[in-house]
Amino acid sequence: MSAARTGRQRHGGIWLSSLFPRIITKGVPFSQLPVRRKVGWSQAPMLIAVVTACFLALITSPTEIFGDGHFVAGVLLTLLNSVLAWTIPWKSIGPEPTYLAIPALGLVSAALMATGAYPWLNGVSLLIAFPIFWFAWSGFVPRLTLMLSFLVPLTTTLLQLWNSGTPFSLETMAKPMLIPLTILALATTTVIVEHNSALAERQLRATLATSRRQTRLLNAVLNAANVGVVVVDRDGHDLFMNDVQRFQHRHATPPGNPDPDESQLLVRAVSSAYEPVPELLDPKDRPVIRSIRQEEFTDELFALGPLNDAMYLSTSARSFFNEDGEYDGAVTMFKNITPLIEASKTRDRFLANVSHELRTPLTSILGYLELLEDDHRLTDDQRQSVDVLSRNSERMLHMVNDLLTAAAGQHQVNISTIDLGAVIHGQIESMRPRAAAEGLELVEGNLCHEPVLGDALRLGQVVDNLVSNAIKYSGAGGTVTVDMNCNSKEISLRVADTGRGMAAEDLKKLFTRFFRTDEARRSGLPGVGLGLAISNELVMAHGGRISAESELGKGTTMTVVLPRKDADGNSASSTRRIGFPTMHPESRH
Repeated sequence: MSAARTGRQRHGGIWLSSLFPRIITKGVPFSQLPVRRKVGWSQAPMLIAVVTACFLALITSPTEIFGDGHFVAGVLLTLLNSVLAWTIPWKSIGPEPTYLAIPALGLVSAALMATGAYPWLNGVSLLIAFPIFWFAWSGFVPRLTLMLSFLVPLTTTLLQLWNSGTPFSLETMAKPMLIPLTILALATTTVIVEHNSALAERQLRATLATSRRQTRLLNAVLNAANVGVVVVDRDGHDLFMNDVQRFQHRHATPPGNPDPDESQLLVRAVSSAYEPVPELLDPKDRPVIRSIRQEEFTDELFALGPLNDAMYLSTSARSFFNEDGEYDGAVTMFKNITPLIEASKTRDRFLANVSHELRTPLTSILGYLELLEDDHRLTDDQRQSVDVLSRNSERMLHMVNDLLTAAAGQHQVNISTIDLGAVIHGQIESMRPRAAAEGLELVEGNLCHEPVLGDALRLGQVVDNLVSNAIKYSGAGGTVTVDMNCNSKEISLRVADTGRGMAAEDLKKLFTRFFRTDEARRSGLPGVGLGLAISNELVMAHGGRISAESELGKGTTMTVVLPRKDADGNSASSTRRIGFPTMHPESRH
């Protein structure tokens, strides 16, 4: 058998564990005792049985039994064997099977006692079973154990007949044969059980090793992905927590409390400005507690730790079930997105500061340009130069306003009765000089002039963005067409150009803030990638949608669809003022 077998099996442990409860071994399991104590306790049943046999001999036939030298020698050998079992340092004198010398001497002493006690105390032959069991449970010599389990009782039977002077015959030898056969049967059963136990233990060890390997692999993968994971069972007890989550857990530990429970951790909600709320989150609203209640959620934001050193976590939870479909536990995942939150806040602060710093001088420049435009003393060339300055200053102010809008993080839509067609017409007329300067034809198609509900300023901003984009990305000689289509359910606005177009992969990101195509960046055309993103948000604030169709070299068509709203305010959407967060859907502008 393998040398890696447990001490319980190597030292006859299963039956001894039941004979000697923990109270005798001072509360220590038998398998965890030192080797010398294991051997000593394994010899104890034999010693107790011999003492019992001596007591029975005193009651039955003391003179005859104690007068036989074989019985006395067997008793003395048992006593000596017991002393050796407790005193020899078995761990240091040789390989592990060395201690089997004790049950070997036990076979001799049991045979001597059985020989001397016969025929006055026949049951003494059963003492042979104790060392045989020891051999069987050790697992080292199973074949030898089976041979000894039959040969030693058989030899003892012959010695009993010889020592008592009983003549050998088939009848005298057949009567005591039940004892060798019984001990052989018991030994065979014990060897089989021990073999199966050893096989099951090896399989269990292999399964345990595989499980530990998989746990280490899972821990390594999750740590590499920088994701904290907590797995709980159906009763809410922790089954697994990886290293990343242990670190995050320590960050949420309150000062002076090294081992807090879930309700004591520094867990907070996060405000709309991405700042941790001062009050700690109620225990029932904490992610792990919610997952134990079988709640499932995705990417919910929480803050861990002190207010001045908050760690922001995107948290998700899922339940898992056993093969019968019953709830069996939950997995909660914590992704540290603190760098993203801090970068977003830094970007917003930067945009707000820069936009304010740029808008103030631009407003002054535009004011003085208006004064120059009203000066009748200007020549035609000078007036043309002032127009160019004014137009480009207005474009720069428009870009700065886009940056400021993005930094503000929300749009307010003020609903009133408007003529959307008139709004679009006004924006087209204001863009005609620019289109002419670029050598483009700006075509006004069919427009619907019916009173509807909307925000004239915001929808005008949408039209301006779309038409400006179409002019910017269309070459001289091209055409930009603006028209509307109205029915009882919705109103659609279409802005089509014959410009350079876009690739399919760029269309997917078109409404993402700060996105610009590679060609747009290479062209050197002005823009920060906010116009279409803001237009998309404004259209959504009106309950509508915006889409784009484009093909390289064949132009682009932008379509805005708004739900129909009559002057009485009847609509699928009754919202009047809507705000959108800074991080919003997906610009070429």
